Amino acid sequence: MFTKRNIIIAVGILIVIGGFFYYRSRSQKETIQTETVKRGDVAETISVIGELVPAEFSDLSFQKAGVVDSVSVSEGDFVKAGQVVASLDSSVLRSQLKEARLAQSIAEEDEALARRNHWKKLAPEERATKKLASERAREDARTIEEQIGERIITAPFDGWISKLDVRAKETATANKTIARVAMAHDFVIEARVPESDITKVLMGMRAKVTFDAFSSAEVFDAEAIEIERSSTIVQDVVFYIVKFRLANTDERLKDGMTANLDIETARKTDVLLVPFRTIAKEGGKAYAEVKRQEGQFEKIEVTLGLEGDEGMVEIKSGLQEGNQVTIFNKQNK
Repeated sequence: MFTKRNIIIAVGILIVIGGFFYYRSRSQKETIQTETVKRGDVAETISVIGELVPAEFSDLSFQKAGVVDSVSVSEGDFVKAGQVVASLDSSVLRSQLKEARLAQSIAEEDEALARRNHWKKLAPEERATKKLASERAREDARTIEEQIGERIITAPFDGWISKLDVRAKETATANKTIARVAMAHDFVIEARVPESDITKVLMGMRAKVTFDAFSSAEVFDAEAIEIERSSTIVQDVVFYIVKFRLANTDERLKDGMTANLDIETARKTDVLLVPFRTIAKEGGKAYAEVKRQEGQFEKIEVTLGLEGDEGMVEIKSGLQEGNQVTIFNKQNK
């Protein structure tokens, strides 16, 4: 049987419990953070690393390994087509060439003497033997001359020595680049774009470029002018080389500088935007929680568009400009 005292105690407990849940609910509602759906522009970029190279150049290397005899130029020198850049030691070959030329002289003189004195008296096979001896001697000399020529590197055209990695008396490796001749101080950037992003990059796309050698505040504009069809593999990762031409040049630019490129691959203007953190994903669909009257929230399915930089995403359907949407602390994947 309830007494008056018990009833008062029970009512007090209910008031305390009710007050607790009321204030907790109110506190939760007050701590819900929202963002407003707005119109604006959104862009998608991919960031890649590149290297500054001359627009037209030729890398030079020896066809054979050997000891470097001389280096005739310095980095930064202007060279003319055919000018010697470096050479390997050919002392043994030059000695062999002297012997070959002596043998050539003897064989040709023997043939000439026979032609003057008794050529018609010789049997056909004897004539053929003397002519063959002369031809072989000449061919031996030509072969050694070509071998000596292979040990000399010359400039293929007029230009500048933009790179030089060889010194006299050191041993050079066959087919290893020892110098680069550039036609002019006109550079392009060779950017390595990963396989996962290459389909997004098209000719004519713009990029913002910074160089490790300069301040990050110095930004250059560039445009994609060539996309290589064949891939390049670096440490088991597939890349494609995309060449960019700089819109503005600078005398400080040098061959081999590291470039950092932000390539704009897509842009939309005057579209509905929300921060990506206001979107939850469940079962392959995207949702947003829209604030309604009296602080209630309604779960709405949305269609996403371009996912841009700085955490913004385009809303193609489901929301309206001015809607208040909940900020999620954790995305549902």
